[in-house]
Amino acid sequence: MAFWKDRCFTPEQIREAERIAMTERGIKESELIAQAAKNLEEFVASHCESPVAVLAGRGNNGADAKQAAEYLAKRGMDVEIFDIAACTEAPEIVWENYKTVLDGMFGIGLNREVTGIYKDVINSLNAARRNDLFVVSVDVPSGIDAKTGTVLGTAVQADMTITFTAKKTGLSLYPGRIHVGRCIVADAGVPADTFTGDGYRILSGPQKLPERDPMGHKGTFGKIILIAGSETGPGAAVLCAKACYRSGAGLCKLVTPKEVLAVLLSEAPETVYCERKRFLADPDKEMLGYGVRLIGPGLGTDTEAKQLLHAFFEKAPDDKAVSILDADALNLLSAELTETTAEGRIRELAKILPKRCIVTPHMMELSRLLGMPVSEIAKDRVKIGLLWASLTDVVLVMKDAATVIAGDGTLAFNETGNNGMGTAGSGDVLAGILAALSNEACRNNLTPAECANAAVALHGTAGDLAASDLGCRSLTAGDLVRYIPRALGKSAAPEKGTEL
Repeated sequence: MAFWKDRCFTPEQIREAERIAMTERGIKESELIAQAAKNLEEFVASHCESPVAVLAGRGNNGADAKQAAEYLAKRGMDVEIFDIAACTEAPEIVWENYKTVLDGMFGIGLNREVTGIYKDVINSLNAARRNDLFVVSVDVPSGIDAKTGTVLGTAVQADMTITFTAKKTGLSLYPGRIHVGRCIVADAGVPADTFTGDGYRILSGPQKLPERDPMGHKGTFGKIILIAGSETGPGAAVLCAKACYRSGAGLCKLVTPKEVLAVLLSEAPETVYCERKRFLADPDKEMLGYGVRLIGPGLGTDTEAKQLLHAFFEKAPDDKAVSILDADALNLLSAELTETTAEGRIRELAKILPKRCIVTPHMMELSRLLGMPVSEIAKDRVKIGLLWASLTDVVLVMKDAATVIAGDGTLAFNETGNNGMGTAGSGDVLAGILAALSNEACRNNLTPAECANAAVALHGTAGDLAASDLGCRSLTAGDLVRYIPRALGKSAAPEKGTEL
């Protein structure tokens, strides 16, 4: 079988692999269509009921759908083909007459807004959705940009998408992901070695982490300094510290105002406390020996917060240390950038930020960093991520409903998590998880980007476990912290060889 289960690719990468398959390997286009159609036939015959309405467009997806319809008819299923490309006006389709719809109107080449007859058919189909009508899209739901996930005016709402050879990036990104339903990757006869790269990782669950040392101690498992919290944002600091410990950190020191101390002692008494003024008096001394340094959650943007950020940058960290900037640290940094273009600002950040650094902006924070509107970033996050990865070794965690991580010269697409995580403090929990897991880059052979991938996936998995018990609407950031142990291994029990 020649397909990729844990990777996604852009439409351009897919088309290039198909070109190589046909021009250099001698595989005929008709053979690729036949292989794709056979997979469609087998799935529909096994999982769907007739009658089947087949919606066909001009391209290969339409050809796949038509040939699959012929195969289904030979099996004895009741199939009717609607050749939308040949229609001069939208056909009157009585959706109540069908149990299954096979959507093959548009494929991965669509990059313009859907209009006319196609728009009418898609809107009619979506309006007719009911429990006993099962919609299967071929390769990509018609109307979705297969690279960016953008809805091009309107798009089919599928129950399932059978995508060929590999998942497309737009099927992993919102809003396209909403339209996909369940996604199945099927073989279309394109050899895996015709791809010029390995594509982009899909994070669909917890990532494998190095085993903990049975003879380890708190130094082994990570000494982490967190510069977080303010008089008006004490919770961010506490959530971050709790998440850090729950994710395996050996020792956390929190640099925070004295106003946070009472809640810290109540909620996370394990945490070492350092008052802001003490830190500013001798930052080198306070950061000495800490392999992971994080600044930002709930920090504020006042004069003292700026002083903390500058102190954070003054002394270069050890070669293996990891630095993390989140939330207000990024807002403060954005205000000091002077370049006017996104490319220029990324290059400027590359000069300012320390080596082995991770930044974790949500979309508005990224907008400030890059000096461009959120709407422009959202149009093509793949493009933004690849631009970032090509210009700097700094790891970028683009936090969103579908987080994209740019690092190690490539991208990773997160598919864990749910809308219940769109709540105050969720990012602070991620920061704490990331700080703890970044110790693996200090002690083991993981890169900061791999640690970021693992942290994002762990965070999302904790959210999914919490939502399965509590529901998305009731989820809080505190719940995410409580479900980290289950996400790590379904149990909070200590590992063999460590003290209780």
